[in-house]
Amino acid sequence: MDQSDMMEPGEALQSLDHALEAASRAEKRLREAIEVLPQGIVFLDENDRYILWNKRYSEIYERSADLLEPGVRLADTLRIGVERGDYPEALGREEEWIAERLTRLQQPGVRHEQWLANGRCIMIEERKVDGCGTIGIRVDITDLKQKEENFRLLFERNPLAMLVYDVDTGLIRAANESACTFFGYEREEMAGLPAQALFPEAVQSGASAMLATDYSDSNACWQMLRRDGSSVEAVVATRLSRLEGYSATIVSIFDVTERRRIEQRMTHMARHDELTGLANRAHCREHLVNLLEETAGKQTVTIALVDLDHFKAVNDTYGHMFGDAVLTEAARRMLKLIPPNALLCRIGGDEFAIIFRGSSLAQAELVAKSVITTLTEPFFVHGHLIHIGATVGFASSPGDSRDPETLLRYADLALYAAKGEQRGSCRAFATDMDEAAQQKCQLEKDFRAAVRNGELEVHYQPLVNLGTGEVECYEALLRWNHSERGLVSPETFVQLAEEMGLIDQLGRYVLNQACQEAAGWPEHVKVAVNVSPLQFRNGNLISTVINALSASGLAAERLELEITEAVMMEKGPRSGSIIRNLRAFGIGISLDDFGTGYSSLSYLLDYPFTKIKIDKAFILNLHQEAKSRAVIRAVIGLGKNLGLTVAAEGIENEVQRDYLREEGCLQGQGYLFGKPEPVSRLQLPAIRAA
Repeated sequence: MDQSDMMEPGEALQSLDHALEAASRAEKRLREAIEVLPQGIVFLDENDRYILWNKRYSEIYERSADLLEPGVRLADTLRIGVERGDYPEALGREEEWIAERLTRLQQPGVRHEQWLANGRCIMIEERKVDGCGTIGIRVDITDLKQKEENFRLLFERNPLAMLVYDVDTGLIRAANESACTFFGYEREEMAGLPAQALFPEAVQSGASAMLATDYSDSNACWQMLRRDGSSVEAVVATRLSRLEGYSATIVSIFDVTERRRIEQRMTHMARHDELTGLANRAHCREHLVNLLEETAGKQTVTIALVDLDHFKAVNDTYGHMFGDAVLTEAARRMLKLIPPNALLCRIGGDEFAIIFRGSSLAQAELVAKSVITTLTEPFFVHGHLIHIGATVGFASSPGDSRDPETLLRYADLALYAAKGEQRGSCRAFATDMDEAAQQKCQLEKDFRAAVRNGELEVHYQPLVNLGTGEVECYEALLRWNHSERGLVSPETFVQLAEEMGLIDQLGRYVLNQACQEAAGWPEHVKVAVNVSPLQFRNGNLISTVINALSASGLAAERLELEITEAVMMEKGPRSGSIIRNLRAFGIGISLDDFGTGYSSLSYLLDYPFTKIKIDKAFILNLHQEAKSRAVIRAVIGLGKNLGLTVAAEGIENEVQRDYLREEGCLQGQGYLFGKPEPVSRLQLPAIRAA
């Protein structure tokens, strides 16, 4: 007999109360436990009727919360919810949807999603408990779904190529449209493709390591392969993630093929001449530096500078389009002549350089002479026959110097010497060239100091009337008495002034000084001032002259400006216009050194000259050269017929004076009448001829 059968009725009731109380406490604890859970929890009995649920469950199904009662069938709440529109996925297929949902209820352990009318997405997981019904879990995954959707949109519609890479298998799980287009695959071909197929074999190992990590080196470019085998360059960025239960990497691919092409082009342009395609000045220097470091004096390195002769005339006559064509053709011709290990560069407008490695001086000179020969041959450009030429100077290491800058300077000195001696020639550097350059540099410094400190003086040499011996004019001549060198030749320092850009300043100084001092002379005595072609070219000569006359008070008719034929050879109407304007003020214009240059009689017809000066070279050979006498006679006759004063320079004795006077020359200048003297030594008001 069972022990309970032996209990008294009072004891049995007490035992039942204890059991009910224990069950109540257990249910209370269960409710308390499930209430604190963030998920929705529901308990169904074996007939799928509600037993117990927590507050979160009620919140999730807020539109159906009023239907939740113990003993109510889940199927009934679903049906009413469908009728209310609580489940948008059931719209139009209500019965089918309910049947599917109840079927899933009988197949526990399989997760599925459920969308509600309030826009929330719920993840449902249900498990059967033997003899106790079903436990259901509801998780609100709306935010997660939104993130997934955002990622999907970002992934699918991103203009960047993007991949999902499976770290464990090394396969591509997914690719967006941009990636498919970039690599040339269809989408179904990309899914499951080994990622190594996108990289050349040489970088596959490094690529696999990179794809399995967080990687974002924007300066590193990866070679990648398209479906057709062509190569592209890309910057790759990766982000490790966890997707659908596997380790994944989100791969972003930035196509930099075109950017790299542009960068390479820009790098090339930075080191090469755009017109000829040759190495430019920067490349030339870099190559020379590297070559001298590599050879370390154990191998001959020679740099030859090639300067095109008469090239400026091509641009001036035909225009820059013709000049560019000549430069391009000149580069092409030179490229054919240089040895394979030499570098041809264009380092300036019409200047080229050739850097030889391992060639002897004789070989370099042979190439240089060949360059001169080929550039002397005519150029046919757009139907025109154009002639130029070339002059070459070169220096070598280690013989001349191992320093690249010094070597370039020596080659430039050799070029300068060659041009000064004979265009179309080739000269190697010699030490006396550097000495001369150093002396010239020092002379330039001294000259700047002399100009700055007022050490230059204006001297005056008389021009006399050969008939009366009376002084009619003084020519203002600038003199520089150097503290160490003594008197420096005007031919030297005037050329320096032109090269240094000081000729305008000197011209103003001489003009102002001469006008100021001449204003105190007798009114019949004029003053003559030489004018450089550069003063004409700079365009402010007229204002300089007018200012000098105004400041001194000298009458314009008492000023003569002496110009050379170089002024006449300037292209354009400016020189002629300036001469005519000066003459319109009453200023005399004298053509100096007539007969020594490219004298053209048309100059005398085209410009309003008042005087012609016969160069002293003809006077010096007066009695030895019949041709000189013929030229003198012709010039004097020409001057008379044109109404011009004719003056002769360089008269040193009475015989020369008498001959010129008998031939009808009106004025004379030379040591016979006086050397250039400072104004303080002039014998005013007149100096008589001896």
